[in-house]
Amino acid sequence: MFKSLGNGVCRHPWLCVLGWAALGAVLTGYAPSAERVAAVEPVSLMPADEPYNVAVELERQAFPALASRTRTVLAFERTTGLTTADHAYLADATQRLRRAATNDSPWRVQSPASHPFLRSRLLSSDGQVALLVVHSDANYVTHRSAHEIERIEAVAREGLPEGLTLEITGEGGLGRDLSRASADAYRRTTWVTVTALLLILAVVYRAPLAAVIPLLAVGATVYVAIAALNLLAMAGWGISDTEKTFVVVLLFGSGIDFSLFWMSRYREELGRLPSSAAAFVSALTSTGPAIAASAATTIFGFLMLSTANLVPSHNAGRALVVALAIALAAAVTLVPALSWLFRKPLYWPRRLQTAAEAGQGGLWDAVGARVVRRPAGVFTGVLVLLAFPVWSGLHVDYQYDALGVVPPGSGAARGQRIAEEHFSAGELFSWSCLIESQAITADQAANVHHSRQLSDLCTSVDGVVDVWSLAAPLGSASAGDLTAALAGAVGTKQALPYYVSLDPPCLRLEIMLDSPPLSRRAMTTCDQVMTLVGDWATRTYGAGAAVHGTGLTPYILNIQSVADADQYRVMALVVGVILLIVLGWIRDLPMALCMVAATLVVYAATLGVTDLVFTRLLGASGIDWKVKLFLFVVMVAVGQDYNIFVVSRIRQERFDFPANDAVRRAILRTGAVVSSCGLIMAATLGSLAATGLPLLQQLGFAFAFGVLLDTFVVRPVLVPAFYLLSRRRAVR
Repeated sequence: MFKSLGNGVCRHPWLCVLGWAALGAVLTGYAPSAERVAAVEPVSLMPADEPYNVAVELERQAFPALASRTRTVLAFERTTGLTTADHAYLADATQRLRRAATNDSPWRVQSPASHPFLRSRLLSSDGQVALLVVHSDANYVTHRSAHEIERIEAVAREGLPEGLTLEITGEGGLGRDLSRASADAYRRTTWVTVTALLLILAVVYRAPLAAVIPLLAVGATVYVAIAALNLLAMAGWGISDTEKTFVVVLLFGSGIDFSLFWMSRYREELGRLPSSAAAFVSALTSTGPAIAASAATTIFGFLMLSTANLVPSHNAGRALVVALAIALAAAVTLVPALSWLFRKPLYWPRRLQTAAEAGQGGLWDAVGARVVRRPAGVFTGVLVLLAFPVWSGLHVDYQYDALGVVPPGSGAARGQRIAEEHFSAGELFSWSCLIESQAITADQAANVHHSRQLSDLCTSVDGVVDVWSLAAPLGSASAGDLTAALAGAVGTKQALPYYVSLDPPCLRLEIMLDSPPLSRRAMTTCDQVMTLVGDWATRTYGAGAAVHGTGLTPYILNIQSVADADQYRVMALVVGVILLIVLGWIRDLPMALCMVAATLVVYAATLGVTDLVFTRLLGASGIDWKVKLFLFVVMVAVGQDYNIFVVSRIRQERFDFPANDAVRRAILRTGAVVSSCGLIMAATLGSLAATGLPLLQQLGFAFAFGVLLDTFVVRPVLVPAFYLLSRRRAVR
């Protein structure tokens, strides 16, 4: 197959190049705008039947004025005190925001003027800060939400009085700033990646064209892949800037690696065979299967990621499968075609003889000799060296706090600071606990009594600072005489829409915590509250009662549950499918098990070292929870590329040499190219660290370290040593 492909590309290189150019032009012409892509984004990042989505739908039916997936808080501050003109402006801004809502963006606005009952919550006691709260149905981490926040801010800033400060915070402000940071990260990563690759390729080849051609080809591949993904977005394939960033770095890394596999063998064959055409076809024939197998492990590994229930993981899996399939196609067509068009000066000014003799007596010759001489010793030594990092990687404490992702100087951070300085702790990110039961009736005395019991129960939990309910509609400060007043006819009428629903029958509590909403402490507190309230509801209303939670903390608890289930499922599927691919390729079960096990060891060791660097040395509170799954898929899938390439070369050498000589020659012949590929992959994946976002910084470091560990320890030492140990009798 690859021989025929090589002959076809060799005969018609221009046809191949023009075909890729036409594909890029067609995709560009049909690719939708960012606004159209945002319009078809999923409302939720989890399946519809997950508890949080069920809770949001219940809240929408029971308390439509309060229900939302995203709360955007507009914080207005005048340090000398809000003026009469400021209050008039706020009332006008409230009306303008309501008029700006559309059927596609049906947000709801609360302000001190429009909701007098919440005046103490929306207007600070010192008279310096007022809050407008916009409830939206868009998920706060989506492009759609970011576009909504831009519209909200534009409307709110119309006629803003001089000296009145406006900051956008809450979940909406956080999501908008995250979206901006992700877009900046995408652009920055692209430029850092291209620059790093150009420098590495120039050093590796010391030949201008040999460095530029793979970079141009892979750059075109990235362009085609992003255009294709934007088009697929209109069919329901969501892709955020974060996923595009992954596509860029993985395509550049994998695409350049595939290109180097072929170009290095082509240079070697040019020094061995009499004609350029023969060398061209021979190089593609010998490396094509290994490139395809390497790509298959990566593609099928990411395909398993698409089985995740968490929407970002699912979408990333599908997007990367499409992108890597395009990269594979380019590696065996576009890169060879461009190389053939410039075949005469391709490796200038280097001599072909130098390429053929590269590595003799150098580092990789010494490494190969040591592995062949003492395979058991080096195999055991590597495992002992990695023992502590592996143990550490199995005991990592993950964090879920996305609030720490936004740079401290962002609008969301400034707005949060303003709100926290003038309002009670936890008020900005409170969450709602909903008790659903047919036993809830219009008996308001009973509802007040039950609400008081629930308030006392919740405030007994460590970490809960206040509870707003029908018994204490404005928090604990409203207890006593005010409670009695609110329990009367007028007070009850004001409080009821916020805390009691009869259709569907539901009682609502609003919980305020003393810790950030996405922190471990908040999650633990929320879980304890939900458990206690659930037990109370069963005792009071019967077995049919159900307890639900809405807000950031219940949201992240549900995300954690889905992510953990995804982790186990995806891990098992990735290991299984890659083991089958490797086994099908080498037809050697012990060797296939070793290759997969080696990447698992690298994964665990990388997690351990990443945790050490970021938590022990840099003071982070923990490793972002998303690191564990993405790192696993990348290390297990991409990590097989180099193992397959080396083992394939060992098998080729075994046709002519005994096992010891075959291993030594394979390490020698592949040492320079695989090391170069490893450096390139580490540089591209490591470029994520330049984004400034903690998640991508941690992933960038972890990817780079893991790839380098795999390239310089597992590939040249661990796997070849095991190959020899498994054939000890044959060697003897």
